Amino acid sequence: MSSWIPKTFDAACKRAAGRRRYHAQRRRARDKRQLVILAVLVDRKWQSYGVGRVLAESLSVDPATISRDIQYLHKWRRSLIDTREMTESLADAIIRRLVVAGIHPRHGYSWTYVCNAGVSFLTVRRGFRSPKGSRKHTRLNLYASVERSDEQATS
Repeated sequence: MSSWIPKTFDAACKRAAGRRRYHAQRRRARDKRQLVILAVLVDRKWQSYGVGRVLAESLSVDPATISRDIQYLHKWRRSLIDTREMTESLADAIIRRLVVAGIHPRHGYSWTYVCNAGVSFLTVRRGFRSPKGSRKHTRLNLYASVERSDEQATS
């Protein structure tokens, strides 16, 4: 395999931009595919035996890809149940709402369950992930507020 050596900085930037675009397209395709698989798994009550090959043919991907996706989704569901200490039926209800809304769990979401006088509501919303380094930013804001209060105390 020959290595690519850029002739100019501009050529290197264009190649990097093209790679970012290509990988972003692949990530979007993966997320759409996993939402379809998630819907099928919830409908089949998480029984995945024999589903992989059919899904692979219908989605035009390799069966190994579907197998990895199913494994990822099973692990994600288990972590949702274990970390939130919820029942499987509530987790499946949340997952159904995510699929209907077209929200991939990797992109962040929030859910609210309200039960009042025998009537219950489950709301799922698209969440926002904090950008990288946001903890630093928060710390800086905290220090800035501490400095301000110190300045006010000395004045």
